[in-house]
Amino acid sequence: MKTQRLLILTVILSACTAVHYESPRLAEREAARETIAVLPFEMIFTGNLPADVGPRQILAIEEAESLAFQHAFYNRLLDRSSATRKQPILVRIQPVQTTNRILSENQIGVRESWTLPPDELAETLGVDAVIRTRVVKERYLSDLASYGTEVGLEVMHRATEGKTDWLIPPGLTRTHDIHVDSELVGCPEGDMLWKVEVHRATDWRRPANDVIVGLTKKLSKKFPYRG
Repeated sequence: MKTQRLLILTVILSACTAVHYESPRLAEREAARETIAVLPFEMIFTGNLPADVGPRQILAIEEAESLAFQHAFYNRLLDRSSATRKQPILVRIQPVQTTNRILSENQIGVRESWTLPPDELAETLGVDAVIRTRVVKERYLSDLASYGTEVGLEVMHRATEGKTDWLIPPGLTRTHDIHVDSELVGCPEGDMLWKVEVHRATDWRRPANDVIVGLTKKLSKKFPYRG
């Protein structure tokens, strides 16, 4: 089973890829000490969705995770902005409570914030740029099925003394593939200043909170405005 776990771990780690872009205009905007806002994350669930979860529940889960990701990313950016960091982020970040209050006061719900033009949202929020992030979670197995698959692999490993481990395709226990696309859009031009894409596979052993923290940590490491 040790071999099998190493195979699965290899797939999970190798899936953490990132495509990174920074605009040539970013340096001049960094010097201006701008203010940015983190928008609620756009959440999309696809794949083999649970049969006992209806459309209304999916919508509620998407919006709840949208805010959870938003708060987690904001906290990670604050951590990266600390004076104790070697290369701190040098930008003013609007508190998410302020961001969400202004959106609510302007009758912009969580889901509506996913579709409105980012430069328009930046103007409404009174900031120079906004971070817009899209998360697509493609589901393959339930946590229970993932766990059951791993138990089955353990039985096979013991029965064959590990001689057939190399025949087993890696990643059989993964429950989700998660694709994250985050971009920083400036106001008033609406031009893209920064963009990063991350892909990660998860399985039943990774709680939702761990996934959120891990992904937002990855995004914050790539974030610009380092001075």
